[in-house]
Amino acid sequence: MKKHIYIIILILLSLPLVAGEWNQYYFRFQLADKSELQELTHHISIDKVRGHWVYAYANDWEWEDFSQMGYRYEILPAPSSEFPVEMAANKSQMRSWDAYPTYDAYISIMNAFAANYPHLCKIYNVGTTVAGRSILIAKISDNVNVHEDEPEVLFTSTMHGDELTGKMLMLRLIDTLLSQYGSDPRITNIVNSMQLYIGPNTNPDGTYYGGNHTVASARRANQNGYDLNRNYPKPNGSTNTGPIQPETQAMMDFANAHHFVFGANFHGGEEVVNYPWDYISSYHPDDDWFISSSLIYASKAQANGSSNYFATLTSNGIVRGCDWYMISGGRQDWMNYTRNGREVTIECSRTKMPAASTMPNYWNYNYDAMLSYLEEALYGIHGVVKDAWGNPLDAVITVQNHDNNDSIVDTDPLNGCFYRYLSPGTYSLLVETAGYAPQIVPVTVYANQKTPLSITFGEIPHSQTISLNNGWNLISLNVMPANPAFADAFGARNSVQQIKTQTHSYMGTVDAVFNTITAFEPGKGYWLNSLGGGSLEIVGEPISCAANPISLKAGWNLVAYLPQEQLGVLTALSSISSRLLEVRSMDGFWSAGGSQNLSSLQPGKAYWVNVQQDCTLIYP
Repeated sequence: MKKHIYIIILILLSLPLVAGEWNQYYFRFQLADKSELQELTHHISIDKVRGHWVYAYANDWEWEDFSQMGYRYEILPAPSSEFPVEMAANKSQMRSWDAYPTYDAYISIMNAFAANYPHLCKIYNVGTTVAGRSILIAKISDNVNVHEDEPEVLFTSTMHGDELTGKMLMLRLIDTLLSQYGSDPRITNIVNSMQLYIGPNTNPDGTYYGGNHTVASARRANQNGYDLNRNYPKPNGSTNTGPIQPETQAMMDFANAHHFVFGANFHGGEEVVNYPWDYISSYHPDDDWFISSSLIYASKAQANGSSNYFATLTSNGIVRGCDWYMISGGRQDWMNYTRNGREVTIECSRTKMPAASTMPNYWNYNYDAMLSYLEEALYGIHGVVKDAWGNPLDAVITVQNHDNNDSIVDTDPLNGCFYRYLSPGTYSLLVETAGYAPQIVPVTVYANQKTPLSITFGEIPHSQTISLNNGWNLISLNVMPANPAFADAFGARNSVQQIKTQTHSYMGTVDAVFNTITAFEPGKGYWLNSLGGGSLEIVGEPISCAANPISLKAGWNLVAYLPQEQLGVLTALSSISSRLLEVRSMDGFWSAGGSQNLSSLQPGKAYWVNVQQDCTLIYP
């Protein structure tokens, strides 16, 4: 009995993780050496670093771990308790964008975007959270139901459930893009030129931890207590903080189903654009481009913001993640090293959950910055890789003497498009696709310009269609098939009874020993006996007239016609005009004496040519 009670107690102790009941600890402590962060990030969820102060979160098991590490700490109030909460139960109460929506209001607002603008907006429910809430993403495009040859761009926010400034910015951005489309040229150009996906709240369980009616108890982690921005797989595929959570899996599945090439993930707690890498203290090959594009956002935010906005952590408003503090399992790095996109993290308010009444201010600070950053996706190399028939190819593009495995890009297999964002300069692209020899393509990139690039692999094989009459025909080829054997050219056709030259013959129905020719030869003319007529399709390389002179004997010769187009008799046979006596086809003739009803020679036909003496025919 005691054994059974003991087992029950163990089960009950494990229930908080399953049921989502756990304590959140928000605290700060000081470091003597910043290098300690590399170990600490595996034990707690570091929020930010200001000087020697580290601000962090922990759940119950993380707190127990941290408490044994010997640091002196200070417990802080939860960021979601810093200001009174003003909630909106419907969109009408959010008319001024100065209240946080309830969960039901949020879902209603998102669905209303698609209902009111069905030609511009589509809502995806990309997954369900631990507690059963929906993760919604809006697609905005001028052809919203079509996968276009345009960059796919992803803006998301609030994967930390208590960081709500970004969520409000995303909701209002969706509303503005839809309502101002067609009247605002800048917005119209953005919507017309990309496929934009916006997910305002990717951790609704954290945001509405206290219930669907309020954000007053919002938490950083998901319902299970995991920081979703430490939950993505590392480059080696291992996980950083326990099992992959449903919210993480949903976003990975959505990213894997798309071809996102550009994006930003909005956070709160600081005011800075954080660019790769976060997990390692080395530079991304595109470090210069990340710096310049990040400065676009930060400089616009500084220009439109309040005093010191986007200037408290760094003076220019940007930071390389590893120079601030290192983390593993972050979304930004995963999108860059696994999906080979170009994503940054934008911390848009030092206060994680400011008073809702200040949201219009943050919109004014960030509106131009958001549009300017979106416009960066319209620059750089916009390429397409297809085969000779126009079919899209799945190709890998490497910038030579620049890229590594984390920065190469590939084409969207649905349309063959790729997008390569680079600092201005001249580059050599190595383009590789299965079944073809690689190509090296030079390209020059200019600032604030789109560089279109079309790359074709292979050539369309030349073909020749020869019309056949019932009975005997005079034919010749101006293309040579890869396999010139008659058996291959005729295949299973039993309508070809016999083919012969002046001196040799082939019949597919007799033993091979009786056939004195077996394959087409350049420059040869042939008799072909067809049962029922039809046509003969030959695919191959064009036969060069200059490289295939035809030797003629005095008298009659059965010769091929090699040019690709119809020519007059004397034009086609100009190289032997002084020795030419007569030309005959199946139903026409030309004579040097003037009597004639044959005026031109045609591809696919063979002709009897009578010459005075031995000579060489070279077609023009």
